[in-house]
Amino acid sequence: MVLNLILEFFEYLAMYLTIAIIPARGGSTRIKNKNLRKIGEDSLITNSLKICKSSGIFDEIILSTDSKEIADKSENLSTKIHNRSKVNSQSISTTESVISEIFEDLPELFDKKVLIYLIQCTSPFLRKDDLIESFNLIKSNNFSYDCLISGYLFNKFIWEKDLKNKNWIPLNYNPLKRPRSQDKKPMFIENGAFYIFGSSNFILTNCRIHGEVGIYPMEELRSIDIDEEDDLNYAIHLNDYLKK
Repeated sequence: MVLNLILEFFEYLAMYLTIAIIPARGGSTRIKNKNLRKIGEDSLITNSLKICKSSGIFDEIILSTDSKEIADKSENLSTKIHNRSKVNSQSISTTESVISEIFEDLPELFDKKVLIYLIQCTSPFLRKDDLIESFNLIKSNNFSYDCLISGYLFNKFIWEKDLKNKNWIPLNYNPLKRPRSQDKKPMFIENGAFYIFGSSNFILTNCRIHGEVGIYPMEELRSIDIDEEDDLNYAIHLNDYLKK
């Protein structure tokens, strides 16, 4: 199965389309109208759409939403608006189910091999250069992964609570042989900014991450994901700092 996935991926080097999919649900339980909230001059959804458009790498930019307000504000930046169903507009709906629905509703775009960028608009510090550089990485002859995830390198000491014994245990080091931080193997933290995969591989696995996984490192400072009101407030202040 892995071999088939690898072969499928290399066929995308001669692909017909590169498509960005941006999910942006209207409802939000923790931050009201989250995707329309602004960081700097633009809302989260407008920022993501502008980045995709300015990168110049996409044949199609699909916005999937259940919100007329989001759709109206995005009309001139996306190439297609996907009106998602009520089933896939709930807080418990998965991103994978939304992607599958897009495949079903827009079959004319996915009847050939397609490279898909899943863009999360809750990552406000994604840049067009990230999209361009990751695209060039995929096109290079030395790149042999089936999918690619964005994130940042992390070299901290991690502890996890043992729910059974209610104590804390180290996950990535032995305290009796505590290494210097520079001698530890770095870990990679998925930041959710974007995922790259092929349409055929997704249909085969029903998962955005599959087969041989490659990474695209971003700075930790730019890896914030807007989930709570505090995240939004922090990102607003961080935006001012990053633009200095």
